[in-house]
Amino acid sequence: MDYLKQLLESYFDIPPAGPGQGSAWNFQWHSPWPAWLPDWCVLLLGVGILFLLIYAYLKDTAHLDLPKRAVLLSLRLVLFVIVLLFLTKFTLTIHRTGLPFVALLIDDSASMGLEDDYSQSASTKISQVAKEQTEGKNRLDLVKNLLLQDNARFLTELQENHKLRLYHFSEECIPLGQPGLLDKTDAEQTQELLKQIQPLGTETRLFHAVQKVLNDFRGTPPTAIIVLSDGISSTGEVDLLSRAAILAKSKLVPIFPVGVGSEQPVRDLQLYDLLVDDVAFVNDPINLSAKVKSFGINSGSISVALKDAKTGASLAARQIPVNPKKEYQKIELTFTPNRPGLFEYVFEVEPVKGEVNQKNNQQSGQVSVLDQKIRVLLVDSVPRYEYRYLKHLLERDKTIELRSILQESDLEYSSEDATALDYFPVKKEDLYQYDVVILGDADPAYFSQAVLENLDQFVREKGGGLIVVAGPRFAPQTYANTVLEGLLPIEISKQNQLTDQAPIVNGFQPELTSEGQFSTSIFRFADNAEQSRTIWNNLPELYWYYAADKVKPGASVLAIHPTQKGKNGQNIPIIATQRVGAGKVIFNATDDLWRWRDLVGDLYYSRYWVQAIRYLSRAKLLNQEQAVELTLDRKTYQQGDTVQFRVKFLDERLIPTGSETVTVMLERQGEASRPVKLTPLEKSPSVFEGTFSNITEGAYHTWVSQPILQGTPPAEDFRVEVSQRELLNRDMNQSDMQKTAKETRGEYFQIFAAGELPQAIPVGHPVPLENEEPIPLWNRWEFLLLFTLLISIEWLLRKRFRLV
Repeated sequence: MDYLKQLLESYFDIPPAGPGQGSAWNFQWHSPWPAWLPDWCVLLLGVGILFLLIYAYLKDTAHLDLPKRAVLLSLRLVLFVIVLLFLTKFTLTIHRTGLPFVALLIDDSASMGLEDDYSQSASTKISQVAKEQTEGKNRLDLVKNLLLQDNARFLTELQENHKLRLYHFSEECIPLGQPGLLDKTDAEQTQELLKQIQPLGTETRLFHAVQKVLNDFRGTPPTAIIVLSDGISSTGEVDLLSRAAILAKSKLVPIFPVGVGSEQPVRDLQLYDLLVDDVAFVNDPINLSAKVKSFGINSGSISVALKDAKTGASLAARQIPVNPKKEYQKIELTFTPNRPGLFEYVFEVEPVKGEVNQKNNQQSGQVSVLDQKIRVLLVDSVPRYEYRYLKHLLERDKTIELRSILQESDLEYSSEDATALDYFPVKKEDLYQYDVVILGDADPAYFSQAVLENLDQFVREKGGGLIVVAGPRFAPQTYANTVLEGLLPIEISKQNQLTDQAPIVNGFQPELTSEGQFSTSIFRFADNAEQSRTIWNNLPELYWYYAADKVKPGASVLAIHPTQKGKNGQNIPIIATQRVGAGKVIFNATDDLWRWRDLVGDLYYSRYWVQAIRYLSRAKLLNQEQAVELTLDRKTYQQGDTVQFRVKFLDERLIPTGSETVTVMLERQGEASRPVKLTPLEKSPSVFEGTFSNITEGAYHTWVSQPILQGTPPAEDFRVEVSQRELLNRDMNQSDMQKTAKETRGEYFQIFAAGELPQAIPVGHPVPLENEEPIPLWNRWEFLLLFTLLISIEWLLRKRFRLV
């Protein structure tokens, strides 16, 4: 029959059907009788005429034998039919049809990145298959394996009777490729797109995904919808798959869920928020703190260990009981290094029985252990509060070796105070013995031009750290037009602020900028950023401050005044920093930080100052004199975020030229490193930026690999976390998927039995595509010729049989 259709379509010059297309014939006719005449009258009249025709013909040919009578009667009936064709203007219309559609939805949310333990599955068959197929594979890997194995046999079988439209969904449902329609001609491209899907979505919205598909097929519902998912709705009951059952049922579309994962609770330990100083000292305890989240574990204990990354030797260990009522449990370990050098460590929690995903059980890092103290020089004009409290604090700190200079002190002061010096170091070699200089409200008249130049070279060339603390007498107003002005991250205001001595009665609480929160550890007052921010917001108010109009290009503002703005419209900086050559400079616009001691003593005051001093001393202590800085936009990312890298060349001689590029290497523990190329900013040729998108969970280490630099290349560490909403519920929601299949008259399949699914999909109805131009049959020459030929044959036969 199909061959006959193709033959006739070819005769009528109708283009052949394309791949996957067919044709449907439709005949139309127009009634020649008056509109007022009922159809039943016409039918009755037609039957009567046909009866009379047959009766008259049989009576007229009664003397002939049966074959001759049958031939003559057949000819007369065919002629009667042709006459009817002429009278009714009989027309043929051919409709192009395509294969019915099947929509296939792939869940790419973060929960699909989990690995499952199938050994406890209730099905022995599944357990045996899982042992061979699931080792080292997450849920999305199993989906890809189903779709792509045996040269995509699963997809090929579905395409035998249907066209496929593929989607991937999490918070949004998006067609895979453009326009999302899978055809046999682009199978290889589709397979490549399937391989690139990653479990990065922060939400799982099953109802929204099915609703989107049904809207896309508005007017022509698909034959079926296949959903490959773990069935977990991270947004609550509103997005359960079973909610979509009512909508699909109303459109007569069955849903075929494919369950991925185990119905057994997923057991997992997640280690995160590891905090440790990057510089330590011999025989000085290193405190490491981290948090552990447990999933599917309600009893027992968690074993934690600190190990040497090179030898694997255990350096510290402890066990803590599992508390399922807590969102997380804090862990602290202490290790005291006994020799200097670069200490590489691994902080890990021991996997529990049945835990499959062990990638988030450990974090690694390194600490530079020094056999020396940080040498600090504290300079001020008079013993104001900030000077006195800071001096006593640094004298007590075992990791700091302090020397102090009080410009307007008595002659006997230096002999009575063990840390006091008579004068600021004049020789360059004497100044270079220090790691950090804290310059308070000092009078620049006490410094010669040579001393100021030595201080400039101490920062720029030797990588020394400088903290300038503003004061009401000299700093920083009197530093204008001196070498010190070039070191400050702020522009010195032209107006004379020192003459304003009006009493200050209103205090203020500085606000941390995003750079102050995420780009430095100076303001780490607690074990995590949230607690640190809470402590910062509740510190005692400050009063006096120096109002700088603006900061210099390239400087970073860490804290600002909450309300007061400079002439440029920006909030006045309270704490700012900038890189100057090989060293760094911090400017404190207030000398009221000592007020943080109220009621709590040195608890937060010491943390700020010691962390700031360590932050500034790092370059000189680690001999990192390379004037190249690598920074990230933050230290913690959500899975799927984009990481932004920035490399700044403070020494213009190091900026690559010509075909040379700037490259940073990105490495996750246990994996090969990946290069990320950076490009220069159009208006800042010394700054190179680049991004890496859709980054997956884990702890990362990144460093500058090109250009090749002397000494240790600049490096940074950061962490990528899975969306916590996605991980609250990790067990496959099999019951909801089975309920959906039953209500829509579909069928539920477990992932290991899904190879039988293509045979269960209904054949469906062809989809109308387009109509060809109508073909009038009643006035075609072929029918006129046939009519003439038949009536001639009938007349000749009648004459031969002596009927005329």
